[in-house]
Amino acid sequence: LIYYSYDENKLALNNEPIGVFGIQLDFDFPTSYFSHKKLNLTQYDLNLSQYSIKEKRILYDVTRSFYHYLYVIEKEKLFMQLDSLYQDFSKIAERRFELGETNYLEKIISQSKQKQIHINLSEVQRDVKIAYHHLQRVVQSEDSIIINPEPISKLSQLDFSIDTSPEIQYFENKASLLEAKKKLEAQKLLPDISFNYFQGTNSGINRNFIGYQFGLKIPILFNAQSARIKSAKIDQNIVDEESKEYEISLVTKQRTLSNLLIQQAKALEYFEKEGKLLSDEIIKTSKSSFNNGEIDFFQYILSIDNAYEIQVNHLEKLNDYNQTIIKLNYLTI
Repeated sequence: LIYYSYDENKLALNNEPIGVFGIQLDFDFPTSYFSHKKLNLTQYDLNLSQYSIKEKRILYDVTRSFYHYLYVIEKEKLFMQLDSLYQDFSKIAERRFELGETNYLEKIISQSKQKQIHINLSEVQRDVKIAYHHLQRVVQSEDSIIINPEPISKLSQLDFSIDTSPEIQYFENKASLLEAKKKLEAQKLLPDISFNYFQGTNSGINRNFIGYQFGLKIPILFNAQSARIKSAKIDQNIVDEESKEYEISLVTKQRTLSNLLIQQAKALEYFEKEGKLLSDEIIKTSKSSFNNGEIDFFQYILSIDNAYEIQVNHLEKLNDYNQTIIKLNYLTI
């Protein structure tokens, strides 16, 4: 504070008032500056943990959406194969009916089956478009995005520790921030420091009168400040309880997902060891047997349906497995 004062009640040696120029500096108690620094550092750490949580959420959404897109793309390929297969079969059945080699029932069932598969294919193609637009929205792109679909495969589980979870770090940093705020409030109970330096003179004397003043501003009423300190302590206790509750929920969810993953891995093991070979063999044998007249129309349809049902089930289970892996890799509540 820079000031000038003039008071006719204050006279110099020549009995004339003096004009005073001065500067006044007010300081908090020195230790409070360390508390301010600590508060700023903990606020910075808290902001970093909030950023990490948002980044983790974005990575989770993008990864989940991408692998769901790969899943529906693979499913579309299967139904395109099945649709092509039944189109050919429908033409064969119609030709056989025209030649009198089969009955009308076989013809209309083959046509009905082909139309049903085509409808299923259309639904899957719709799902592909939905999955693409969802992924586009997640990556926040207004333009079209180019995706190079790759064969979907089993994901690997990343190393994960509850202690390094951004959410747990957030609670720890929030507790540190509240502790820093409490200490800063306690510092406000200490006196402030004031220093005043001034010079006075008037036109009748040829010198300056110098003065200075040093003082302490001691708080008289402590009730309001004590209430703030108590409030900060209560906030700390609340955050501690929230942190414990979140950690318990996180551990519980991790165990639940891990147990689910074990079940899903067992379901995938069948297809990886037997299901794929069995499905391919069923398709190959049923085609040959039908063309050679060894099985009838209805046995052929049943065999093809069973073979592709195995492949579709595998895709669904693989997608479920990967989505569980993604939840574990980006574990949150």
